[in-house]
Amino acid sequence: MGLLIERFIDELERVAGKAQRVESGEQALQILLDSLRLRQARTLALSDFPLAREVSLERVLRGAGYELITGREIARADVGISGADLAIAETGSLLLGSGAGDWELVTALPPVHIALVRTNQIVATLEEGFALCEQKLKQTSQNFLFITGPSRTADIELTPVIGVHGPQELLVFILP
Repeated sequence: MGLLIERFIDELERVAGKAQRVESGEQALQILLDSLRLRQARTLALSDFPLAREVSLERVLRGAGYELITGREIARADVGISGADLAIAETGSLLLGSGAGDWELVTALPPVHIALVRTNQIVATLEEGFALCEQKLKQTSQNFLFITGPSRTADIELTPVIGVHGPQELLVFILP
């Protein structure tokens, strides 16, 4: 598992994302709060995902004085926080399947996207990600989103620019 985690981190960094392993939910919350302070964030968009409930993320963020916004207001959020169904080591990508709330907006509109994943959510290949999509589609119709680093685009001269059509920064915290 260690090599898989390291490959995910290496590939994510190759596409201008950042990842950090943490030892516990408490440490993840502390590092998350430190990251928010460093970025002078005030407004947050939080998607609903199991790991957020496990670490009482909403309660912690509200207790720290952050304004949590939803719906149309997400466009003014400083940071979006989500989970992921899988993290794909081969490409440094996150795979999110449609879930509760405004997960598409939370991951695409704020200038900073922070994702929390567990080590057991990291898989080796895109094929494993596609297999999960197929499995979920057999149960119910839904959308899937692959996120590979911060938003990027290129002009006619193929000069890449980060953050034009989405987050300028992607941080992933990896919990045990």
